[in-house]
Amino acid sequence: MTRRMRVAVLAAFALLGAVAIGAVYAITVEVPARGTFVDEKDKTALQRGIGKLHGQPTDAAVQRIQMSAGEGPNWHTHAGPVTVIVKSGHFTVVWDDCSTTTYTSGQVFVDEGFGNVHRAFNPGPGMTEVWAFYVIPKDAGLIIPTAPPHCASGH
Repeated sequence: MTRRMRVAVLAAFALLGAVAIGAVYAITVEVPARGTFVDEKDKTALQRGIGKLHGQPTDAAVQRIQMSAGEGPNWHTHAGPVTVIVKSGHFTVVWDDCSTTTYTSGQVFVDEGFGNVHRAFNPGPGMTEVWAFYVIPKDAGLIIPTAPPHCASGH
């Protein structure tokens, strides 16, 4: 092999290497929502909820929910724990004792699921966006509609 051919082969390998390295660095990783857990009890609820599913076939799902002021799911529960990140706006949860908690942009909370009845809505003003991460039994629905609790006559 002549010197010129060796240089051409080395240049070709260098070009392929540069393309391969460029392809590795061209990966785009998007983090659509991120927040901070509001309370230590939320992390405990997540662990407890996942523990209840140990040994069962389990699915995971991520859901982006956008709501105008006043919108949100009615009374329901989940088949497993749900971690909710409030990306923007405000998100009010009404629990089964009719107490309410309002979460704001950047906050994370956990609904343990398994019959924990609640409803949630955007109290306004403006739009709210939340991301929900579900860990549920295989093929279970994400939201299980329920009747409102006794205290909810005015909600």
